[in-house]
Amino acid sequence: MLREALGLQWAVAAIVAGAIVLVAGGLLVLRMSGPPGAPFVTAGHLSAVDPRGAATVPTSSGGDVLVLRATGGVRAFLAPGRPVVWCPESRRLESHDAVWEPDGRLVGGRALSLVPLPVEVHDGVIYVNPAADEALPERPEVGASPACPR
Repeated sequence: MLREALGLQWAVAAIVAGAIVLVAGGLLVLRMSGPPGAPFVTAGHLSAVDPRGAATVPTSSGGDVLVLRATGGVRAFLAPGRPVVWCPESRRLESHDAVWEPDGRLVGGRALSLVPLPVEVHDGVIYVNPAADEALPERPEVGASPACPR
């Protein structure tokens, strides 16, 4: 326990330390509130994808991605090279001969599971990281078939 009065330098030091913390925190917030940097690339505007469906959109790197919004969030997958739609009846992604769960896992048909991509949305613009890992393993025991007509 201190029994002597602290000098003015202690009050000044506390104010300077607080100012440093505030400036550092402000810079961190400004830096983190911008769009993501590399390896993320733009994949169009969020408004281009129906909030109750899915759509294939081009990226700024030249590839295509499948963006799914129907499940409440935003998910992205490498485009499978075939038309894919969201089927509200089955609550799954479907093509004419394959069916996928919303997480991209194949549950029926002749195809591979979709490759999920990291996705972020900033100011209405979709950003994806096209450096994907690998597809999820399929669930061939389910044997689902498309429920929505083409």
